[in-house]
Amino acid sequence: MTYCTDSDLLHWEPNVLKDAAFASQSLISGTGNLAGTTFTIASGSFITSRVEAGQVMVLSGGLAGCFPIASVISATQVNLSVLYDGLFPEQDPGTAIPVGTATGLSFVVRTFWPQRRMISDVIQQAAGLSSGELAGAAILNPRELRRACALGTLQLIYSATAAVSVSPGPFNTRADLYERLYRRALRSAKVELDLNGDGKIDAIRALSVLEFQRQ
Repeated sequence: MTYCTDSDLLHWEPNVLKDAAFASQSLISGTGNLAGTTFTIASGSFITSRVEAGQVMVLSGGLAGCFPIASVISATQVNLSVLYDGLFPEQDPGTAIPVGTATGLSFVVRTFWPQRRMISDVIQQAAGLSSGELAGAAILNPRELRRACALGTLQLIYSATAAVSVSPGPFNTRADLYERLYRRALRSAKVELDLNGDGKIDAIRALSVLEFQRQ
């Protein structure tokens, strides 16, 4: 599992799926029409392309921007929303807020899943869950790790983008900023661990801060 979504990254960098497209994976692209919250395509399949809630659609044309996918309705329709705190609540589905109405929009659904997974693995290691008898342990409060995961993911994204940019300065600045924020978030996080699979808290553990080295 990963401890943050692509949509979580938008809280920090609203255009990251557009500005750092090089570092992302494209799941599906084409053209479609938007009516309020419902985006409809004439060809392709969101389901076959493994599009999920929490991912992000990048729109261009008469209406442009990066918008969270609130839900997948069918193979040809998804619900988009303006980003706000209540879109993905801890319990129960959130309510999508209409984005607008436009036809003939170009779209692409991108994801930073590899980076999110890498940071999630690092966080698990920081909690001591990487090997041995603790390999099957469970973190019972994963939302506590959302902030750290998002910040660490952004560090990876901007480090990679800087490495291939002809003007790396601004991207290196962002990478350095998110590295500091990521370490701070790790130091302040505490995880509740179920060590024996009974669904109850057996231990509360602070995370060990792991170093990242940029080459």
